[in-house]
Amino acid sequence: MILSKYGRTLAGLFLTGTLGLLGCKGTVVIGGGGDDPPGQPGPGGPGGVVNPAPVCGSELHLIGIYESHGDHGGGVHPAGAASVHVERQSSSILVLSSYEPVHWTVTAAEGVTIEKVILNGYHDQTADVPAGVPVEIHDGPDGSLGAYAYAWPHAEGGSDTQGLVAAVQNVTGRALTSFHGCYQSTQFTLHDDLQADSSCAVEQGYTQSSHVAESMLECDDEPPAADPCAGKDDVGNYQFTFCSEEQGGGGFVPGLSCQQALEKCLLNTNPPLSKICRFNGEVIHKTEVDPGACDAY
Repeated sequence: MILSKYGRTLAGLFLTGTLGLLGCKGTVVIGGGGDDPPGQPGPGGPGGVVNPAPVCGSELHLIGIYESHGDHGGGVHPAGAASVHVERQSSSILVLSSYEPVHWTVTAAEGVTIEKVILNGYHDQTADVPAGVPVEIHDGPDGSLGAYAYAWPHAEGGSDTQGLVAAVQNVTGRALTSFHGCYQSTQFTLHDDLQADSSCAVEQGYTQSSHVAESMLECDDEPPAADPCAGKDDVGNYQFTFCSEEQGGGGFVPGLSCQQALEKCLLNTNPPLSKICRFNGEVIHKTEVDPGACDAY
């Protein structure tokens, strides 16, 4: 099977990735993409600062190659080696795919949870993984997931990226979070911002391509606000103060529960005004039309 060794042009919108480690440049793609221009900084943006992407629940990451080396052919397929280091601070399933035989070494940064590693390949796939992480293997002509992938959204030749994505989503019951691939590579690092570096063999004319699910850029990872009335079960005094010299004043209402006081505090004012509310002397809510308006109150 003859596959092109040159970069592919991918159609659609793209968000330029910053993949610089070991000389490989790439693209973080939303629904398509293109080759990253040279000279991008390291992971995360200028100065190599990584801005974590929102964590929207359990994740599914797919890393794919065709080979880790080119020393095979004519029915001879010696195993290669590739490593994957995960820095993404989430709980995830990691899928590693290669057409040629590969022994994968998976490592993870502190705080990372890898639920499972799934291996896929036309030829034999093996792995060393962190202690306690289960490994599920789908390899061989009759045992693989039926496709392999190294480029997004597809590549010329026998690669079937979307077929593999559909297969791994089916076996995991989970939607794809990110994809990173290159025809030939021996190393990937998945960063906390969902971008990735690799040792993609750019000197051979290959390029790395990547995809991040659009939903990962839209979900809200802000933790729920703490209940200001938690532990305040007694009846007490509600006090509110307007935080402006023009409006001034406020009010005091005795004999309310904290929840009743909070409900009164949250009543809309028209026009909106900066206001601070207390229950038994403790702040339970603050609304500031201008930042810092209530600092002196």
